Amino acid sequence: MSKAEEKAQMLIATNYSNKMSLDMRLIDPEYGDNPGNKASHCAAKIAEYYYKYLDQKGTQFIFSDLSTYKPDQWNIYSEIRRKLVEDHNIPEKQIKFIQEANSDNARKELFSDMNSGRIRFLFGSTQKLGTGVNAQQRAVAIHHLDIP
Repeated sequence: MSKAEEKAQMLIATNYSNKMSLDMRLIDPEYGDNPGNKASHCAAKIAEYYYKYLDQKGTQFIFSDLSTYKPDQWNIYSEIRRKLVEDHNIPEKQIKFIQEANSDNARKELFSDMNSGRIRFLFGSTQKLGTGVNAQQRAVAIHHLDIP
């Protein structure tokens, strides 16, 4: 271990423990899925609210800063979306990631779709979804997967 790594041991340990508390696959993909992990619990809670507020077209915000959406690699957003679709029969077209809205117009359209109930779930980081988002008209729940 280098001197710099020795000095940063506590930061490294904290980073690892934060990732492990979110999902062990952030440390090593060999761990695989577990029905008791945070992604499974969160997906079940999101689905519960979805069906409870189905008639009102209730919307939900899901925040994670440790594992944000990256199209070509494993991340918690995509994993929860997979669980919502496969395990809870929620239409994939109702689930969006703020990182996919690459322009001001795309963001405005996304927020409009949330306010109308066409989109029911919006995933994002605190930085991208935490301020300046006017999409709460039908909000019934906010889920924080980790500490910002």
